[in-house]
Amino acid sequence: MDGDRAMRWLIVVLLFCLAVLVGSQPPPPSGEAVAPEEKLEPLPPVPKLPPHVVAIARLRLRESTLRVDPMSDFNLIRNVSERTSWSHLYQQRVIVSLDNDDIFRFPIVIFVSEHQPMNLSPAERERLRRYLKGGGFLFISECNAKLRLRPELRPEIQAILPEAKLQPIPPDHPIYRVPYRIDKIPQARRGGKTFHEGMELNGKLVLVYSQNAEECSWQSWKWTGPMCACLPPDFEYAFRFGVNLVYYALTH
Repeated sequence: MDGDRAMRWLIVVLLFCLAVLVGSQPPPPSGEAVAPEEKLEPLPPVPKLPPHVVAIARLRLRESTLRVDPMSDFNLIRNVSERTSWSHLYQQRVIVSLDNDDIFRFPIVIFVSEHQPMNLSPAERERLRRYLKGGGFLFISECNAKLRLRPELRPEIQAILPEAKLQPIPPDHPIYRVPYRIDKIPQARRGGKTFHEGMELNGKLVLVYSQNAEECSWQSWKWTGPMCACLPPDFEYAFRFGVNLVYYALTH
């Protein structure tokens, strides 16, 4: 028995020494080849919809941009359908990237910021610019679990449309009036604002930026409850705002 116990202790000591040796290896010298970055998983094919059917698309920049509140856009679509009589709204989520022109097939695109900088490439920025100038609508919702990234996100958004100004949307704007009247914007629990910001082209709002993480409410609705620290305090408000957002994008 004592021999077995000694053998077990010897194995533990050897494993500990091995772990120390592996963890203490120096980093590869500068210039040494490193493994290439992991390639993005291919997106599912964009569905071919009848002319009378419209869809809300979710924008993917990196794999991780779909892991932040992954069900938020789907739950918004379902809520819009339940709260309106729009039979022409496609009931499934559609994911687009900026690697091709699929984005131009959809009148409204949602992007949920992740826990790292947006970092658009010049080509991605140019495609988004063409999309907005061609009549598209972009909603950027900030996941404010990482407030330190907020100062970096605003310049990225502004650079998409240098000719427009990212500024607060007035409370009497049509986006807060139809179908629901929204007189107050509840703040997110972590550094939220009592207003949204937007960018206009030719008198039309083409981009809305929110620091109140409405998508957290869309994500958690009926499933997990208010488990996220950045949730707005009012689920009903979040979905009313989402319906107004979609309505404005489809009617202007």
